[in-house]
Amino acid sequence: GQLLALRPDLIPNEYCKEFEKLLDSVKPFQFSSVKRIVEAELGKPMSKVFSSFDKKPIAAASVGQVHRAKLKTGQIVAVKVQRPGIEEIFETDIDILHYLARQGDKHFKELKPYRLIQIVKEFEEYTKKELNYKVEAKNIEFFYQKEKLKGIKIPKVYWDHTTEKILVMEFIDGKNVLECLNELNKKEKKNISRKIVDSLARQILDYHMFHADLHMG
Repeated sequence: GQLLALRPDLIPNEYCKEFEKLLDSVKPFQFSSVKRIVEAELGKPMSKVFSSFDKKPIAAASVGQVHRAKLKTGQIVAVKVQRPGIEEIFETDIDILHYLARQGDKHFKELKPYRLIQIVKEFEEYTKKELNYKVEAKNIEFFYQKEKLKGIKIPKVYWDHTTEKILVMEFIDGKNVLECLNELNKKEKKNISRKIVDSLARQILDYHMFHADLHMG
């Protein structure tokens, strides 16, 4: 759904609009679960690490949700917490996708060139990585060290408080690009677009490692 939200060339635009809700406005889970997960992962009460922790998330997506918080050391941070039970849901969904891919491959000759089984295997592989926030943190750290392009801001990761299920990083205040398009003039839009393209080109051509999830969320 998140992939298709960005592909009006493949599906009708009204479907894209509906799938956009999966990018950062999925129904959030209860703060009691957030507290339980954070404390279990850190092995201590939240109050020992955070001086404040907003109960209402600032964004919620399919794998996790993000809360604004303040560390005891004073830094304002974004805390990404994985959804409870998401691994079991993922495994069930993958089993269903494998079954559908095998059936499609078996019964529809015209689908064979699309290699459905390989597509599901690839989806399974990168989604398993997505469920381990240490992998994401490592990627953020890579760009934090490398990307010094003016106008591009990469958050700092707080490794002491980051685990497979929670990711704590520097809070960067900003706007969803779609929400502020009307506020920007032509020159500003051009400058922002150029910065994004320049950064992505450097990632691909210089670092050989690039951000593959550039959605507006």
